[in-house]
Amino acid sequence: MNIIIRDDQGLDTALMMDGYTREQQQEAKQVIRRQFRDTAHKVFEEILGRSLPDTIIVNMSISDRDEIKGESAARLASFNVELSRNGSLYFGIREITVKTVLDHSDTMLFESTVIHEMFHAADLQMLGKNYRLFDAIRENLYEEESNFNRQGSNKHIALLGTLSMLHHYRAEGIAILGESLLVKSKFGTIEYATKQFCKVFELTMMRAQMRIGGNKEKDVFDKEAFHQAYAVAPIILLLVLDKRGDIKHEQAAKALDGLTTGNYNLTDDEVIAIMRSALALGLTGFIQGLTNLGDNVAPIRPFLDFCASVQQDGDEDNKNAYQQLLSLPQSEENYNAAMDQIMGCCMSGGELDELYTKFKGSSAVDSSYPQMKEEVDSLYSIFKNDENPDRQRLAQWALTYFFDDEDIIHDDVSGLGLIDDMTIIDYATRLLQS
Repeated sequence: MNIIIRDDQGLDTALMMDGYTREQQQEAKQVIRRQFRDTAHKVFEEILGRSLPDTIIVNMSISDRDEIKGESAARLASFNVELSRNGSLYFGIREITVKTVLDHSDTMLFESTVIHEMFHAADLQMLGKNYRLFDAIRENLYEEESNFNRQGSNKHIALLGTLSMLHHYRAEGIAILGESLLVKSKFGTIEYATKQFCKVFELTMMRAQMRIGGNKEKDVFDKEAFHQAYAVAPIILLLVLDKRGDIKHEQAAKALDGLTTGNYNLTDDEVIAIMRSALALGLTGFIQGLTNLGDNVAPIRPFLDFCASVQQDGDEDNKNAYQQLLSLPQSEENYNAAMDQIMGCCMSGGELDELYTKFKGSSAVDSSYPQMKEEVDSLYSIFKNDENPDRQRLAQWALTYFFDDEDIIHDDVSGLGLIDDMTIIDYATRLLQS
């Protein structure tokens, strides 16, 4: 692997004007080369299990002091990562980062930053998929933009903003979890991070609703919400991976304890297993994982209520009935009443037979929901074969919602369309099992 340090932004001149000798500049470059080489081997070869890129190019640049004034340490020592067409990785490094190395003032910060950005580089392929997801949603929502009124357009802008925030959680979660595990830096208490996440999640929804309800020109989200994502993303990611079963519970427990104590007690193999799982988790799966965590960690109802509000044909009765459904009613009678309100009427046996046959023969089932086929099969079997008419009716309502393309979150909305369907399927399955 070849590491090239470029000084095309005048960094040498800037450092010399601040009193740094040429020997000190060369020292900084040697440290940077060594850190990038060591970190690249650790992240790309061990974590990803694949070979390194042939070339890593580091472009040093001068930072505007006014621009970085008051920013967090992570932003002061940040790199920008790009992937060139020939497969080379480009990193842009700020002047203040180099001075941190020269002053020997915070080598941990420098090492953490290199590891953090290297994980972003390792995740470029998945980040690209997420951006393509945004583009697909944007294209879908604005296909007939001329037919949207101003408020309708604001709704869809707010939806994209919400997705952007969730994407930010995931991207920063992978990078910060990586640096936390590999640098062994103390993070904070689990309780604090969980509470912060609930706050920033609710702030996200509040700002989106504010954008929907008026004609304000300001952005849906401000820097406060994005900065908090740095603090809460690792805890979200570990909880999602644990809840989904992507990593062993013992691994997640030790990693969560490490975020509290700074002592992870994880083997190298366990660290690698966690990071590989995190890197493999796409945005759709991350959102699905959040909806499975429960209100104690991720408020489900505000998120799904917001998704309902961006449906142009959604009404208050729909939303109120859906909230009733998600409040875990104690009886199947209440559940059926809620479904009556939402759906109006359930599909007949013949309709469900036809749609189920089509579903079983489809190869386009979203791989992000591996349990979907199994749970739909189970519900269909109960609908056809169970001798209890109440259990049959519950399965019939759940399958009706699942096979209806134009439910609260329309199924053709890329990345989001099946989230509400899976919530209904999961909940109906839990009710039937109880």
